[in-house]
Parts: sequence; structure tokens; C-alpha cells
Amino acid sequence: MQAYFDRFAILLSGICAIHCVLLPVAAGLIPLLAVTIQHGQQLHQFWFHSFILIFIVPVSVIALIIGFRTHRQWLPTAVALFGLLILTSIALFAGTLISLRIIPHQGEMLITIIGGIIHAVGHILNLLATRKTSKHCTVRG
Repeated sequence: MQAYFDRFAILLSGICAIHCVLLPVAAGLIPLLAVTIQHGQQLHQFWFHSFILIFIVPVSVIALIIGFRTHRQWLPTAVALFGLLILTSIALFAGTLISLRIIPHQGEMLITIIGGIIHAVGHILNLLATRKTSKHCTVRG
């Protein structure tokens, strides 16, 4: 069951990364789309990021708890939670950070992608550690 949650969390991180990459590409290729997106960019960012976090947070927490109970390794949990912290922080505070000129607008996308990659790597580590522990227990028992 934990493997499904890990895979789902990896998928959600991938969807987020694809969204962050494809939206600017589409905006650059289609001028009409760029005007439309620019007009509602802040609202779009808020709703999309809030919506995706509603799924990422509980799925990740469930996968990490189940995985940790199986393998008892902190590294996968710490890496995934660090990535999740980055994703959540940017989703909640990007507007403020940009308006205070702490990060540029393009920095939001870069930080989100980095956070998504770290988050996905944590879940991959969680999945591998769980598999290794499960195989080890099966062989011994």
C-alpha cells in the first residue's frame, strides 16, 4: 500500500514540475495565451498550487509514515519532507517573496521545480528502502 502512495506522490511532483515548465513555454509560443495568462497569473498560481498541495501533503505523509514504519530509515523521510517544505513554502509565500524582491518571478518556478525533484527523490528513496526491507524480511522469515 505504501508503494502506491509513494508512486502517487512522485506522480504529483512530476505533474507540478511539468506544469511549471510547460506553462511558460506555452506562454512564450502563443502570444494570445501569454496575454490571458499574464492577466490572471496570480490567481492561477494561488489556486493551482493550493489545489495540488491538498493532494501532495496527505499522500506524502501517509506514504512516508507507512514507509518509515517498515524500513526505520530517516533519510528518505527527511529528503521527502524537505522537498515538501520547499513546495509548500513557495506555494504559500511566493507572492510575498516576489513582492519583497527576495526572489525574482522566475525564481518561483525554479525553486518549485527543485522542491518537486527533492520531494520525488525522497519518495523514490522511501520506495527503495521499503522494497529492500520487505525483501530482506521475506528472505529471513
